[in-house]
Amino acid sequence: MRRRMTYLASFVVALLVVVVASSTGAGASGASSIPLGDYAGADNPSGVAQFGYDTGTDPVLATDFLNGSSTWSALDSASGVGAWSGSGYQLVLAVPILPRHARANLAKGARGAYNSYFVTLARNLVADGEGTAFLRLGWEFNGNWYKWSVRNATGAFQFAAYFRNIVDAMRSVPGEAFQFVWNPNGGNSHGRPYSPADAYPGDAYVNYIGTDLYDESWVSPLTPENAWAGQLQASWGLDWLAAFAAEHGKPIAFPEWGVAIRSDGHGLGDDPNFVDQFASWITSHDVAWTNMFSFDDAQQDDITDGSFPNALAAFTADFG
Repeated sequence: MRRRMTYLASFVVALLVVVVASSTGAGASGASSIPLGDYAGADNPSGVAQFGYDTGTDPVLATDFLNGSSTWSALDSASGVGAWSGSGYQLVLAVPILPRHARANLAKGARGAYNSYFVTLARNLVADGEGTAFLRLGWEFNGNWYKWSVRNATGAFQFAAYFRNIVDAMRSVPGEAFQFVWNPNGGNSHGRPYSPADAYPGDAYVNYIGTDLYDESWVSPLTPENAWAGQLQASWGLDWLAAFAAEHGKPIAFPEWGVAIRSDGHGLGDDPNFVDQFASWITSHDVAWTNMFSFDDAQQDDITDGSFPNALAAFTADFG
């Protein structure tokens, strides 16, 4: 029976691949040497494997999302996670910290009111063989689209305290070896009047500083070059990310990244420049792993769906 690879084992395998390939003159270098994963839809290990086949890459991680659309019981049951058991992928799991239809808020979370739910969640993840999952608690909290959205400095301090409570609760469960990702959204501040540091829970509670980065932009004129410059210079952009991670001595992760076609025209579409620039950036910074989002949902993000031939060619060249 195939055993589940841990975070350390997956990195050892990646290192062995590099060494063996180098001995034949075809060694991985640059972006292709950084562990890669994918989101191919919910509970879909075969989709991640297909993504690897279609792109000529070797994904070792997989992103998925816990159910946050209803109640606490839907969340803490870890429904669907069992699909990853035995898949061999290191699971990167987005954890919605306030279920949509539960009467819950950041202030109560900061006071420890929901700790028991996260103890239950941790027990269920361990039982499903996912005690080593990377957990994105309240991801994209600096946006305005999730219930746990942080709108001001008070909310930022509450978010940080709640994050600490969750980590302490989940670490109390025997058999756990979770790693925690502090995961704002990339780009501008969305008008949020607080410092990123206000929402940071502290180095003892964070293993990776991550961000989600898509080829989207509101600059004018909207060109690939201007869009990339905007990714660097935004208030929560790549320049900020590199400096903040270095300040805290944490490696960088990209739990979601990818190309985009948006109905409002703010996605750059088939943009190989974005892929090449991203590959170059992660090679020159302390990036531990990245997960491409290759799934068409609210917008087109699947680089393999035929809409991004030039971006796909760049991706295969950079990461294959």
